Amino acid sequence: MKKYATLVQEAISAAKNQDWEEAVEINTELLSRSENDLGAMNRLGLAYMHLKKPVKARQAFKAVLEKDKSNLIARKHLANLKNKSVATAPLSNTYFIEEPGKTKITELHRLARKDVLSKLRVGQTCKIFVKKDKYISVETEDGKYIGALPDDLSYRLNKLIRRGNEYACLIHSFADNNCSVHLREVRTSPKNKHLQSFPVSKTSTTSTPANIDEEFLIEDDIPVETGEQEDDRNDDFEDTLEKINKGEDY
Repeated sequence: MKKYATLVQEAISAAKNQDWEEAVEINTELLSRSENDLGAMNRLGLAYMHLKKPVKARQAFKAVLEKDKSNLIARKHLANLKNKSVATAPLSNTYFIEEPGKTKITELHRLARKDVLSKLRVGQTCKIFVKKDKYISVETEDGKYIGALPDDLSYRLNKLIRRGNEYACLIHSFADNNCSVHLREVRTSPKNKHLQSFPVSKTSTTSTPANIDEEFLIEDDIPVETGEQEDDRNDDFEDTLEKINKGEDY
């Protein structure tokens, strides 16, 4: 039997490769081992969306919210399903998949004015700068200030950057009074080779038993067929979870 952490990495790879059938299979197996793996539930819902099975996708995201009402990924995709979003562009690198220790989605502090935030777009490339008082600011590529990383994260990344690490930053989500960014370590300095940029919390309620903290965000617009008649009688997500809970084969 494969290790849990290995399966998680395979699930992430399946999503990166857009192999959605494989993603369904792997994430279903993960849920058979750990019914509280919110990452697997979100990935499963995402795979069903791309397979044009909105009923199953909706069930997966609702299952996430039953355990974590504030889960932004599940809420976002449920809203898209409700609005029956239609794709305006093919899949591209405008989606994010987190990798343990290498990436992090975080909410910015000390935000810019609403007129600045309103001009942002999801997936927009940003730059980060270490300031004299050691906080890290996030700015657009043309130099407009957006916000600052939380103090604890600024303190950690400040040290790693000064020792040679480099990071990419993209807009993850935003509104009039909040903005989140997706940070990714793109260069690891030899001086930091034994240090994680974003240590995984062992107490996180959304982590897997292998202490893997990974989430992902796929672009807003995924095809949702409005007239689809799905047959969920033999492959219903809720039935699968019930069987998992009872220890039955699924």
